[in-house]
Amino acid sequence: MNTPLKRVTREEAENVALGAFSFLTGDEERLSRFLAVSGLRPDTIRSAASSPGFFAGILDYVVSDEPLLLALAKDLNTKPEHIVQAHWTLSPSEFE
Repeated sequence: MNTPLKRVTREEAENVALGAFSFLTGDEERLSRFLAVSGLRPDTIRSAASSPGFFAGILDYVVSDEPLLLALAKDLNTKPEHIVQAHWTLSPSEFE
């Protein structure tokens, strides 16, 4: 029996994104790949972090890579579905 996923609030979603960002920056290889894919540089992360779509972009990056998604879920002690729900909360127009 499938239980419906609990809606993730914007605040919860932003906390998941912060956890994801911390997870990415905590490992040099993960950070390098994120920077390469996102086009960001170490000196532009701070300014990018203040842009409205930054959190959504982080979660978009994470959910597009299943092994990374699973590793993050394990690190955050949550289900991958919760991270996907957080992504939906921060990027609703993509899913409507």
